[in-house]
Amino acid sequence: MRTHYLHHVTLTTGDVTRTTRADVSDEALEVCAELLREALAGSRVPIPGVGHGFALAARVHGGRCVLAQVLADGVPVVTFGVAAHSRCGASLWSDLHSDGALPAATAGRPCHPEPWCAVRLERGAATPRGMQAMAWVGDFERCLAWAALSPI
Repeated sequence: MRTHYLHHVTLTTGDVTRTTRADVSDEALEVCAELLREALAGSRVPIPGVGHGFALAARVHGGRCVLAQVLADGVPVVTFGVAAHSRCGASLWSDLHSDGALPAATAGRPCHPEPWCAVRLERGAATPRGMQAMAWVGDFERCLAWAALSPI
C-alpha cells in the first residue's frame, strides 16, 4: 500500500491531525509492528519503555482494519481503530461510536477517507495511570497505525 498520510482523529474532541510515515522512525515502526503481531495473535502485550502495567490488545476488524486497546493495569485507557480500506472503515467507525462510554464529538459524522486512526478515550483515561499514559499514547497510536498499514 502506498499511503502518504493518515488522519488521526480523537473522537471525544473531534480533533484531527494528518500524520505522515516520516513522523515515525524505522526503529519505532519495527517495535510497533512486532507488538501488533503479538497482540493480533491473541496476547495482551506489555508496551515497552512506558512503565510497568501498560499493555496492548488488538484484533482484526473486517479484514483490513484493526481495533486495539491500550490498558493500564488491565483497565482500558483508549480504544482505537486503524482503517486501511473503505470496506471495513465505515463499520469500524460505527463500532467505535456505538461502544463508547464517553460521548463523541464526531457522533453522526461520516468517517474520514482511509487510511485513518480514530481514538476513543475510555473511562480509564481519567485514572492516575490513565493520565500517565496521556503523555505518550498519542505517539503510540500513530506508530501502531503506521505498523498496521504496513505488511504484517
